[in-house]
Amino acid sequence: MRPAHLYVYSDACPSDWLQDGHDTTWHTIVNFVFQSDPALQSLIDNEKPPHEVLRSDKLFTEFLTNLQSKLPSNQLKKWKTGPSYRKKFCEAFSSIFDEFKPFVNAYSFQEETLRVSKQALLNEYNQLIGGIEGRGIGFEEYPDYKNRRRMKYSFINFHGYHEIEGLENQMLPLLFTCYFIANQYVFYYNDTLKKDSLGFDSLKITVVSDKLSGDDELRPKMQENLRHLIDPEGVSNPIKLTRSPESDIYAGDLIADNLAGWLNAAISNPEGEFAKSASDLVSIGGWTGWVELLPSSLNLERKLAVHRLMSKPD
Repeated sequence: MRPAHLYVYSDACPSDWLQDGHDTTWHTIVNFVFQSDPALQSLIDNEKPPHEVLRSDKLFTEFLTNLQSKLPSNQLKKWKTGPSYRKKFCEAFSSIFDEFKPFVNAYSFQEETLRVSKQALLNEYNQLIGGIEGRGIGFEEYPDYKNRRRMKYSFINFHGYHEIEGLENQMLPLLFTCYFIANQYVFYYNDTLKKDSLGFDSLKITVVSDKLSGDDELRPKMQENLRHLIDPEGVSNPIKLTRSPESDIYAGDLIADNLAGWLNAAISNPEGEFAKSASDLVSIGGWTGWVELLPSSLNLERKLAVHRLMSKPD
């Protein structure tokens, strides 16, 4: 028997946080998922950085070589590089999708939808993660001196006293990100470990998060909030959170950034060119893990995001 391990590169578009007065703005969180070669497990156990492990992973390097060979200058760049690059990335990714069938999971939502679904989000987060000793967590909510709504949760674990605190505009996306990751862990656990023929006896996930807006090397406050939300008990957890030592230069981070930009552009404008290029992948099984959040009360409700792309305009 052997452990299964997944790298999950996570990024959001157009920004990490919500903005007051932008109720209809779309956001998309993308998780680009790659199962590492079990032969490289010793590197993972020795806490080698993800980009170093994947550099030795034959399947990943083959996927990356094929993708980059179809890009300008044979190089991955940020989605914001410009229209010409964006079009080339969509074409390149689409051209190799059927051969490599990469795992892409994504959630799209409008800001107003996430706000009205706050209680449902907290309910599902507590069902999956549970907080300290399974009691679940709840947030104190209060206005700050600028009359902005803030959320705070204080707790004690074996490592001392902690606070998860920030603007509601920050805390809701962080909660949603944690719920999304935990939900994916359950899915891949059932998909991988319950198939005896695969020979795996445990599953661990390394989440490689983008640097969150407003954080820097000295004060990574939001990264710590995310860490405490993923692992509030501060003990051994099958989900590990990390991020690349430098932003925007490693392949996994750039792929997640491009996918988030592409899918958000597609769902923001279902009649645009990026919706068309995304729709072209539906027939070969693309985007089965891409869902749209619906307004929810007790539990999160959703539908396949491609339904919005494929529906005819009014």
